[in-house]
Amino acid sequence: MPLIDEADTLLDANLMADLSLNFSVDNGLIIDTNGKSWVRWRSDGIDSWWRFFEETIDKPMGRRLANAACDEEENLLSAGYLDKTGMFKKKKILQAIEHRWWLHGWGRPNLKPPSFQSNVLTPIISGILQAQIERIDGKRYRMRWEQKSSDSCILSLEDSNQSIPQSNSVGKIYSTSSPYSIDVESDWKIDGLSHHLLPAGLFIRLQESCAGLIANIGEDERNSWPVLGDGFLSLAIASKKLFIAGEEIFLAADADGWMESCNTLLAPKGLSSPVEVKSIDSNGGVSMKFTELPLPAITTGFIAGAWVRCEGRPVKVGLEMGDDFIEITLQSRYEIS
Repeated sequence: MPLIDEADTLLDANLMADLSLNFSVDNGLIIDTNGKSWVRWRSDGIDSWWRFFEETIDKPMGRRLANAACDEEENLLSAGYLDKTGMFKKKKILQAIEHRWWLHGWGRPNLKPPSFQSNVLTPIISGILQAQIERIDGKRYRMRWEQKSSDSCILSLEDSNQSIPQSNSVGKIYSTSSPYSIDVESDWKIDGLSHHLLPAGLFIRLQESCAGLIANIGEDERNSWPVLGDGFLSLAIASKKLFIAGEEIFLAADADGWMESCNTLLAPKGLSSPVEVKSIDSNGGVSMKFTELPLPAITTGFIAGAWVRCEGRPVKVGLEMGDDFIEITLQSRYEIS
């Protein structure tokens, strides 16, 4: 009798098949059937990232995060995912919602009362469920969430008379390519750890919502980044801190090592892959070019954190965005004698 690999028995074949039907990959991006970019997060990773982000932007941002999630989900639902007709319409809608949550690793939703069980950040999932209920009911609500436990939450929805414009699309549309092939266990676990997919547009909207805010960034740190908005810097610095605090191994002794390690670090997350990497000085400085970068702040931050982990020194970051490329440069923050 042939031996069965225990790891294979844990994989969720149905989920893997549906992911390959609904997503594709190209140049390190995870792309849905409508050409929208998505990012894969570890659940405890985005929790830590959010703490770093709020510390940096120096404001409570939960409501803005929920609004960003609601607006992005509203825009995504305009493709008709929940627009069902005919007999058993309500049952079809509920099945579509449950499938959508299962496919993306968001947890388990309830419509009556509006509530959910999820290990994803509560403001994000609250915003997503709000958008779905508003789509079903065809009206706007004022939403508040109440955390019942570490993974359960209930929403309070009140009718709103406000005239709110329809959510516009943000971010580029990409061409679909090879099917998204990934080994995933039940409940969207990878090697026993919970993961999920979130739309890149959510983070674009979050960055835009920071317009006019002044972040808590020291002068030395601020001078180590390009002159960009504090929303961009806060997303980037949170990503940098997350990688420095993490346990991922990152080794790169030369340009080829950086190319290989970046592909291993960024591509599985949907944060792109460099098309070219060059050494630019004798002190570990590198430049890398990308043709597509859906989330420049987050990708740049992760790479900056990787450079610090790899070199053991503070980093100075450069960013040039051309018509057909994006170039990130990483060098020692201080001169080395």
